[in-house]
Amino acid sequence: MIGSNTPPATMPLHGLLELAFNAVIEEFLGELETSEFSDIRLAHGCVFRHMKENGLRLTEIAERGNMTKQSAGEVVDDLVALGYAERVPDPDDRRAKLVRLTERGEAAQSYGFRLLAEIERRWGERYGAERMADLRATLEDVVAVEAPFAVPEPAEPEPAMRR
Repeated sequence: MIGSNTPPATMPLHGLLELAFNAVIEEFLGELETSEFSDIRLAHGCVFRHMKENGLRLTEIAERGNMTKQSAGEVVDDLVALGYAERVPDPDDRRAKLVRLTERGEAAQSYGFRLLAEIERRWGERYGAERMADLRATLEDVVAVEAPFAVPEPAEPEPAMRR
């Protein structure tokens, strides 16, 4: 009944997703803190997650991160100050700028992706590789429909997670 103060018998899906996300992030940040990239923060993920080799315009980062251009700009400013990113002229439109990773930024991105793949592998051992592959496939389907702006090109799964 809507308006009832009685909690549901099971946790709502968004609560489960949030708690699982927090568990992954806690594990990720815990390991990141002991690395040479300990100055990276969770907010930087909107750049590292989506960055391509040739860079992206700030508007693309904002769109893919589902955030305002101003917020994306603040994250990029921080990454530039930390030496992970740089702004360069867009070769297709010299009036525009591209944000791209520096050598240090590429190393951090690569490390982060490897770290996340390792966490996913450990979770596969803990909860079953097939169940994790099914979870991944389901979430990819949900995101493709509900948040297509965040995944403009299909991602290739890590070799360990292929079915």
